[in-house]
Amino acid sequence: MSQTGQTGAEGGSAGEMLDAEEFGAAVDGLSAADKFKLREIEKVYRRGTDLNEGDLLHEALCAAILGDRKCPRAVPVMAFVVQTMRSLASHRREKHARERADGGTAQEKAGVGAAIAFASAALDPEEMLIEQQEVGDTVGEILACFEGDEEAQMVVLGWSAGRRGKELREYVGVEQAALDYAIKRIRRAMTKRYPHGWKKP
Repeated sequence: MSQTGQTGAEGGSAGEMLDAEEFGAAVDGLSAADKFKLREIEKVYRRGTDLNEGDLLHEALCAAILGDRKCPRAVPVMAFVVQTMRSLASHRREKHARERADGGTAQEKAGVGAAIAFASAALDPEEMLIEQQEVGDTVGEILACFEGDEEAQMVVLGWSAGRRGKELREYVGVEQAALDYAIKRIRRAMTKRYPHGWKKP
């Protein structure tokens, strides 16, 4: 079933949405840094799915070009693609989890339970992102908190890939002082957003 208009487009008229040609041009016009970030974000969202590298981003772009998802003119294309990837991956992950629950071994089911329990633990954001492996939605929520703060988003992506110290600094592309300040912003925002830790209500 078509999901036209579902991603931030409910009730919008055609004139309020980018058509396929406009969307394609907008994606082509993204900077090299933004395209790199999309690939890095895709790696996070693919966790817990059966998608291969590049598949999720390809699906998100195709959904917009084919009209299954519509990008509102008022929404930055970068944000739209990220949200579309998150939505597609979440649905894929839920389907995969149902299939594993129906036919998976006891060991596989225990592994899923452990991942969920870990995602709910009240952990430091750095430790949580470095140690967890399958909770892409959680990482996506954190990234969404820093829309427009590229340094903070790159730190989050670096942590999720297990980078620390010099490797993290080089990955983000900043000096240590700037990295420390970005980490402070992340911790402050996460403390405010999750005052009782990572457990969700």
